[in-house]
Amino acid sequence: MVARAARRDYFAVYPVRTLLTSSVPRVVLQPLFLAYLGYVTGGLAGRRFALVGACAYIVSLATVVKAADALTDDLAEGTLYRVRMSRPGLPLVQLTRCWIYFVEAVASAVVAVVGVCAFFGEWGLMASLLQGTPILVVTALSTTAFGLAVTAVAALHPASAVLTNLAVYVLLVMAGVIAPLDRLPWPLRWVSEVLPVTHGADALRAFADGRSWAAGALLELLVAGGWLVVGLTLLKRNDSRARRLASDGG
Repeated sequence: MVARAARRDYFAVYPVRTLLTSSVPRVVLQPLFLAYLGYVTGGLAGRRFALVGACAYIVSLATVVKAADALTDDLAEGTLYRVRMSRPGLPLVQLTRCWIYFVEAVASAVVAVVGVCAFFGEWGLMASLLQGTPILVVTALSTTAFGLAVTAVAALHPASAVLTNLAVYVLLVMAGVIAPLDRLPWPLRWVSEVLPVTHGADALRAFADGRSWAAGALLELLVAGGWLVVGLTLLKRNDSRARRLASDGG
């Protein structure tokens, strides 16, 4: 029932026309821009590095930003109490609702791969990245789990949209999307190890280059598991706090 309701809510906010005229151009143009940034800083090798990283990163727009908006919209519209009163409870309801954003995320990554690689004439890279779609699926899982934690925090803040966008910018800067992690200061490199996208993007690059990629994909799965625990715990605390204070707000 929750999964069906999530689908109805999703298409009420994002009808097919909106997806085709807004979401699709965005998931192509943003990685294209990031690929050009990589070219400016590192030539053709930098462009390839950023292109692959951007195709992995693009999943976060759905699984972090849009998934969080689903809950914060409930808060703004005064319907969040119904979610809290449901039999499964807030954490499981939000997790279940995320399935549709997970599907969008994987589809967005595939569209980004096709669009950006076609623009640059990187047909071989396109074929390799499409074969590496399972790695994109793993990356979408980790960003979905990360998105749960972001949602739990954003729902308590009046500027929730700022927080969700800040979260994806953190991934953009610290997950090795545009430039290698060794260009970050040491403390930030340590943080990047526990962020989603970091290991997924590395695994995708390794797959495209014909190098060993399984370790990176496994690390991304471990990151997903860690953030899933954190996200569900924070959502449970969010729910307990709201019940204790009799308030959905922060």
